[in-house]
Amino acid sequence: MASSTRQRLPSGAGMTWRYVLDLLPAILAPFFGIAAALLIIVLILEWQGADPQVAWNYVYEGTLESAAKRADMVAFWMPLAITSFGLVLAYTAGLWNIGVEGQIMIGAIGATWAVRLFAESSSPPLGLRLGRDGILFLCFVFAALAGALWALVAAVLKTRGGVNEIFSGVALNFIAQTFNMYLISNGGPWQPPGSRATETARFPENARLPSFEEYRRLSPTTIYITIGAFVVVALIMYVSRWGLQLRAQGKNRKSAFLLGVRTDRNVLGAMALCGSMAGLAGAFRVLAPDVTKLTATPSGGIGFLAILVVLLASMSAILTPFVSFVFAVLSKGGQRLESGFQWDHDLLLDRSLVRVLQSTIVLMVVLAFGARNRFFPPRSAQPAVDDDDVDRT
Repeated sequence: MASSTRQRLPSGAGMTWRYVLDLLPAILAPFFGIAAALLIIVLILEWQGADPQVAWNYVYEGTLESAAKRADMVAFWMPLAITSFGLVLAYTAGLWNIGVEGQIMIGAIGATWAVRLFAESSSPPLGLRLGRDGILFLCFVFAALAGALWALVAAVLKTRGGVNEIFSGVALNFIAQTFNMYLISNGGPWQPPGSRATETARFPENARLPSFEEYRRLSPTTIYITIGAFVVVALIMYVSRWGLQLRAQGKNRKSAFLLGVRTDRNVLGAMALCGSMAGLAGAFRVLAPDVTKLTATPSGGIGFLAILVVLLASMSAILTPFVSFVFAVLSKGGQRLESGFQWDHDLLLDRSLVRVLQSTIVLMVVLAFGARNRFFPPRSAQPAVDDDDVDRT
C-alpha cells in the first residue's frame, strides 16, 4: 500500500505545473485589469466629446516618443522602483509601512547633509581627497542610514510600545515634512542667505550624479543601484530562509512566533531595509542631474505611489518592476495630458479628469485581482493523499 501512496504523490514535474498554474493568473490579472481600464477610459473620453487618440498621443509624447523622453521617464521610474522593492519586504512581513514617504524625505535630507559636510565644508581638502565618487558614495550611505533609522523608529514603537505602524508612519511623515521645511524655509539653516526660495542652493559639481552624455537627466548610477536592490530583494524573497520567515510572519505573526520565528527581529530588519531603500530613493531625487538641491517636496509623492504599486503587484518582487513601470508611464504621461486638457481645443477638459483616469486603472486592476482570487484561488500545496491511505500504510 505504501507503493500506491507514493504513486499518488505529485512528481517534480507535477509540482512545477501546479506552480505555473498558480502563477499565471496572478501575472495575467493586472494586464486584464489595465486592458479593461483602457476601454473604460476610451468610453469616458468619448462621452466627454474628446478624441481618445489625441489623449493617447499626449501620453506617448510625454513618455515614449523620443529617446530623451524615455530617458526622462526612466529617471522617474528608478526611485519609484527601488522604493517599491523595499516595500515588498515590509508588506510581505505584514507591516503596513505608510511612513515610506517620510523615509524618502529623510533620505533626501541625509544626502544633503553629506553634501554639506564633504562637498561644501569649510575644509575643502577633505572633499578634494574624497573626490566625486567618494562624496557620492557617502551621500548614498548617509541617505540609506537616515531612511533606515527613520523606519526603525516606527519599528521600535511597534515592537516595544505596541503602536501600530500605520499611526506612527503617518505621524513620522508629518514630522519629516515639517523638519524639511524648517531646514530650507523662513531663514532656516540650509536656506541660502537672502533667498526666498524654499530650497537649498544648488550642489557643487562634485556632488552631482554623473549623467549620460545624450540624456542629461538620467544617471547610470541610479540604474545600477536599483538593479542591485532588485537582485537583493529577489534573493531574499525566493532563495533565503529569511524570506520564508517573512512570508510566514505576514500570514500569521503569532503562529510564526510559536514556531520559533523571531518576529520582533524580523520587524526591525524588514523595516530598516525598506527604509534604507526609500532613503536611497530620496538621494536619487536630490542628487539627480536636473535637480541637485533639496526642495520643499523631495519625495514628490513617490512613497504613496509605491504603496499602490506593491499592493497591485500582490507583493511580488517579480511583478513589481513591471507594475512600477506602468505607473511611471501613467504619472509622466499624465503631466503631459494635464497640459493638453488645458490648452488643446480637441480635448479642452478639466485637468482633474487625469486623476479620474488614473484612478480608473487602479480600480480595474484591483477588481482583476479580486476576480483572480475568487475564480482562480491558489491551489493547495498538500499532496493528494487520503487519511485512510495513510492509516492503512
